[in-house]
Amino acid sequence: MNLVNIGLTGLNASRVALDVTAQNVANINTPGYSRQQALMASVGGPKHDKLSAGAGVEVPSIRRISDEFLVKQTWQTNSIASYAERYTTNFSQLENTLKADGFSISTGLDKFFNALNDASVTPDSTPLRQQIINEAEALSRRFNTLTESLYNQHKEMSDQRTATVNHANSLMVNIADINNQVVEMRGTGGNPAQLLDERDSLIGELSKLIEVKTTKQADGSLQLSLSSGQPLVIGGDAGQIQALPDAGDPYLAKMQIEFGVQVYPVPGAMGGKMGALNDYQTDILKPYRDALDDMASNLADEVNTVLATGLDLQGNPGAALFEYDPANPAASLNITSITPDQLAFSSDGNHGNSDVLKDLVALSNKAMAVSGFGNTSLNDAFVSMVGKTAIKARQASSDYKAKSLLNEQAIAARDNVSSVNSDEEAANLMTFANAHNANMKVISTANELFESVLRLF
Repeated sequence: MNLVNIGLTGLNASRVALDVTAQNVANINTPGYSRQQALMASVGGPKHDKLSAGAGVEVPSIRRISDEFLVKQTWQTNSIASYAERYTTNFSQLENTLKADGFSISTGLDKFFNALNDASVTPDSTPLRQQIINEAEALSRRFNTLTESLYNQHKEMSDQRTATVNHANSLMVNIADINNQVVEMRGTGGNPAQLLDERDSLIGELSKLIEVKTTKQADGSLQLSLSSGQPLVIGGDAGQIQALPDAGDPYLAKMQIEFGVQVYPVPGAMGGKMGALNDYQTDILKPYRDALDDMASNLADEVNTVLATGLDLQGNPGAALFEYDPANPAASLNITSITPDQLAFSSDGNHGNSDVLKDLVALSNKAMAVSGFGNTSLNDAFVSMVGKTAIKARQASSDYKAKSLLNEQAIAARDNVSSVNSDEEAANLMTFANAHNANMKVISTANELFESVLRLF
């Protein structure tokens, strides 16, 4: 009987809908899960039977509830939020370092020039001369330790980049593998919803590391590339990000994408965590280290030049107080083996004359060329460095809060469309369960009618 067949189609459709609802409820707490919906369509009756109401219902497909635009928004905001987070973390570390009293070049300069000024009253005093040497050595140590701290942070950025590159490459291989599975499942008529959720999640993780662009292909796969166009994933093939050590600094790197036999240089920013690491190294750490080298070499050269114009307590030409390696002045700055009586504070050899010493004191206000800070005194250059860092740290923190809020809003918008709503699914359970029971009643009624007909004979 047609009534039985119609009831069976309704029963099967309700069962599929209940299965989909049960799957949604089961994954209500699964991160990245996109709820599904059983799509139902009426089945038409015989073509030439005008009295046929139809042949029931069918479920042609199960729909995955997802908005491509909203998902891409989460990936985009993932990248900018991750970039801002890494950048503000780096700046916070730098700010704390420069603010630490033991690393303050300004404090060291003040103590050194104060010692010179104190000795100007009695320039032949051995204790005061020794104090100058002691403060010069202490100032050298401040340059050494601060430079070492920035160097360690520089190396840490390189280590983080290596780990980030490895993680990104692993994610790209997994995304390519899922592309293959999606194409295969679509070809066999299966439901790839779980694979699509997993792929979206992997791309979300990748977008935190680098900024990516995606292009949907007709076979269901996604093509991934950097925002600047270099390919990352095409179908089932994945490229590899490579960080090539810079010839002048092994902890800096030139980035490129190797895809098969092709190599694509990445001259610009990569976005995400990796972009923040690269930008921080090249835009902040390297200029700051160069500035410290300029400060250290200027200090040593200027002090030694002035001392060379005088005579020491024995009437000998002035000896150098500082020494350094020109290849890395701040890291290597040190005092020579000079003794207190070898400090040449007089231009005529008179023990009471301190004209050279006064010239040394005057160096505290002398403008010197410091890269990134122009012609300024060494003290002002370091104060500017600390102030600039504090301002940039606050800006980075504010930027991170704003970008994080955008990311949270994008995720919320995606979840509002795709995540499971317990109230909605509870209502669906009741609806489909009632439909299931109603179709059972249809089948039962059809059986009763059939039995009634049989009893007539």
